[in-house]
Amino acid sequence: MRNRWHRLEPLLNDWSHFGSISRYPKFLLDDQDRVYLSGTVTGGSPSHDALPRSTIGYLPEGFRPLYATHVSVASSSPTGEDEKAVPAILIVRPDGEVIAKNYDPGWLSLDGMMFFTTEHE
Repeated sequence: MRNRWHRLEPLLNDWSHFGSISRYPKFLLDDQDRVYLSGTVTGGSPSHDALPRSTIGYLPEGFRPLYATHVSVASSSPTGEDEKAVPAILIVRPDGEVIAKNYDPGWLSLDGMMFFTTEHE
């Protein structure tokens, strides 16, 4: 299970893979107990009764942080004349929930999210 990419499945709340020009949403656990997320998603309906906040999916046990982890990532409106970039927050919780917050549903990058699954000093 280590050092190989796994698909983040299922994608929830109308999230889907952005398309052939981007990597499918995936995660990897390395030998130093670090998990990396990668890929681009689109769509996403709000959940948690908060706008805009949406659960993208869940990481399985063994691939979860000890503490909630927050990273700023890129998101954007759909490609077109009114395209705009929006910084979003990607959150991974200890129960494995992967959440997008303050995002634009055109697309959202998971690239750049990294966290440890064990305590490091």
